[in-house]
Amino acid sequence: MGLLAWLGFQQGSSFPNLQELLRELRKALPNDEAVVLRYIAIVVVLLGKVACVDGRFSAKEDELLRALLAHVEGLAPSGIEAVCSALQGKLPSLSDAEVERCYRELKSLCNAEERAHVVRLLVLLAAADGAPTAAEQAEIEQIAGELGVPSTELAPALDGEPSFPASRRGDAGDAEPS
Repeated sequence: MGLLAWLGFQQGSSFPNLQELLRELRKALPNDEAVVLRYIAIVVVLLGKVACVDGRFSAKEDELLRALLAHVEGLAPSGIEAVCSALQGKLPSLSDAEVERCYRELKSLCNAEERAHVVRLLVLLAAADGAPTAAEQAEIEQIAGELGVPSTELAPALDGEPSFPASRRGDAGDAEPS
């Protein structure tokens, strides 16, 4: 079963940009297990949702996304470029059911601490070009709620200066799922 089928996405022309992103991840990380690729793909999609929710994908958000991807073990600069090119401006409109599948998958792959780490990365990306916009805050709060990250943990990150949280494989949110 392919990654798209496992995630519940249709194959074919319905989601060509998402397929391009996943294809680039598979090419860039050919030795990684499917579970790691699923995790990275979902986190990249969530980062893209937050970056694009205010109608723009700023240069500073792009720079931070590239820096975060640089922490993914084994992802070469050419792979980072390919993933960013596949994502930027091309994130498909996913149905509510498809986005819900992503949330369920992330909840099954990650414990509460790792899900909170992902949400902190979303805040970090939203703050890359200044304080998170109202749209970015609302998107992050909605994602956090779907992932079961308590608002008490989210408020300090949205109100203060976000920083890179620690992880097991680096600072990019690429900790291997448990």
